[in-house]
Amino acid sequence: MVRSMMSFTELPLFFWGHTLETAAKLFNMAPSKIVSQMSYEIWHGKPASYKYLRVRGSPAYVKRLVGDKLDSRSTLCRWTRESRTPDRYEFLGLTSQLDNDPRTYGEVISDINSDKWLEDMRSKMDSMGSNQVWTLVNPHKGVKPVGRKWVYKRKLGAEGEVTAFKAMLMVWLLEKVPSRLPQRIPPRKLNT
Repeated sequence: MVRSMMSFTELPLFFWGHTLETAAKLFNMAPSKIVSQMSYEIWHGKPASYKYLRVRGSPAYVKRLVGDKLDSRSTLCRWTRESRTPDRYEFLGLTSQLDNDPRTYGEVISDINSDKWLEDMRSKMDSMGSNQVWTLVNPHKGVKPVGRKWVYKRKLGAEGEVTAFKAMLMVWLLEKVPSRLPQRIPPRKLNT
């Protein structure tokens, strides 16, 4: 039931826990052939109310609490789960999940805030140089250099404003390193 609910709504997979909780609640609110009453009615002593049920992932407009006079008074979101307490619903802001961070150096250079990205990159390189993280050498013939990539991330404050521009140099080793362990370890018998 959870899998079909998730595939129907096209929500991100990290909502599977909420989906499982909703599936259990719906299962308890459904009539059964075995018992004359619904499980919800047996536990709570009153019939279940279906008025708050919505299709998971359906569009919902959430009122903004702060904003300018001419700004829109609501934000388009997706409804993600039922109410836990009166007037408390959970929504996923459609614009909050967008990844606007640059992925390549070319995107950083063409970004409006390229000077801030480059400043953070320079400070990272200076820090690694002063801490002697590595020594630059000419590569030997036939030796492939270590793979690396810059990863860029905007840090946001509580109000959603950009507070910092972070650039991180990531290094990865995908080559196999020969092992010094024997290829086959003989089995040992446990003495009990």
